[in-house]
Amino acid sequence: MLRKKSWLSVVALLIALSLVFTLAGCGGGSDTAKEPAEDQAPAADQQVQVNESALVIEASASYLGSGKGPTISAQEVYENAVVGKDDSYQIVSIRKPEDYAKGHVAGAINIPYGEIYKAENLAKLDKSKKIVVICYTGHTASQVTRLLNQLGYDAYAMKFGMMGWTSDENVLNTKPFTKAPDYELETTVNEAQAVFDLPEISTGKEAAEDIILAQTEAYLTSGNGPTIPAQEVYEKAVVAKDPSYQILSIRKPEDYAKGHVPGAINIPYSDTANEENLKKLDPSKKIVVVCYTGHTASQTTIFLNQLGYDAYAMKFGMMGWTSDENALATTPFAKAADYPTVAGENP
Repeated sequence: MLRKKSWLSVVALLIALSLVFTLAGCGGGSDTAKEPAEDQAPAADQQVQVNESALVIEASASYLGSGKGPTISAQEVYENAVVGKDDSYQIVSIRKPEDYAKGHVAGAINIPYGEIYKAENLAKLDKSKKIVVICYTGHTASQVTRLLNQLGYDAYAMKFGMMGWTSDENVLNTKPFTKAPDYELETTVNEAQAVFDLPEISTGKEAAEDIILAQTEAYLTSGNGPTIPAQEVYEKAVVAKDPSYQILSIRKPEDYAKGHVPGAINIPYSDTANEENLKKLDPSKKIVVVCYTGHTASQTTIFLNQLGYDAYAMKFGMMGWTSDENALATTPFAKAADYPTVAGENP
């Protein structure tokens, strides 16, 4: 009988020990169990998505908030960079190589407009210098100026391009501005509501610079032209009231109020890199950007295309729409300075 009781005691002890080990293995009641670290990186398929549009907007907002002007006069370039040989300037012609060879500003290197985004071409530019970008009329130079400033360069478009430098038709190889057609003006303020979503862009890049360059490449290789003539805007958007167009004036509110393209809404140039203002633009439409002479509209156009919009600068801005001095609120192009040019291929 005693032997049986001893045997039962041993069994009970073994069962008790088994329960203890089982609970310990499950971590029951243990104060040493560790929760996953809060700062532990998520799995590859759970990585936080980069807001690419926000990074493009931020780069432009930083530039617009810097207070830097968008253009530089031909006179300053001639007196300081050419005559004065100030080596703090770097001159870049973005015209076609064959037109550059016919005549360019002395000291200018040539990087064609459609190839400016390439790494090997950007490597030719000095971030420590004041970069002067020159094209035919100032439009594409302004686009490149925005791109370079987004990337951290100190860049300016030479106002009116080679059109403002020389009247030599062989060198120009483009039709310079002559006079405005004097289309009708509107003074009614057209209100716009922030009701649209921004276009979605997805380059797969994470750094702002890489996203900007990828979107710029997509735009420059799309085949879409940088400008739209005032005649097309008048005939299709104003007269025919084609609903596929949206007209955006980026002039100062007080100048917009003096007279603008009929139907145009107003978002001042300095406020264009603002998400709430961008939501006033319809991504499904052809956006026509209008400024004073075409320069800031061109800057805004490349920015909008980087964000996925279908945007175009109205060529020569309001200067190409009307000769009404009050509505223009700026001095229009008159004539070239006729500074000397240098012929030859890219050094």
